[in-house]
Amino acid sequence: MSAKPAKKSAAKAPSPSSADLAAATATTAAASAPAPEPAAPAPAWIDSPDPRKKRLGQAVLAGVWLYVAALWLLAVDQYFNLGIFGPKIPPLP
Repeated sequence: MSAKPAKKSAAKAPSPSSADLAAATATTAAASAPAPEPAAPAPAWIDSPDPRKKRLGQAVLAGVWLYVAALWLLAVDQYFNLGIFGPKIPPLP
């Protein structure tokens, strides 16, 4: 954007026609009408009334937590050379 003032054109904008006024009135009337409420979203698996779906979701979540914990432990083991997942020094050939 520029700091210069905008140039004003000599020609004025044409006055709106009756068709334009009718379209604007219809748009305003449609906007003022109450919108229908959206449908309630499906409950999450943790809130599901189906016990099988809830138990399956909990099992998957526990599996993901164990996987992430194992990756974290492996990273810590390799960084600090603790020897949790193997010998501290590699075997000699």
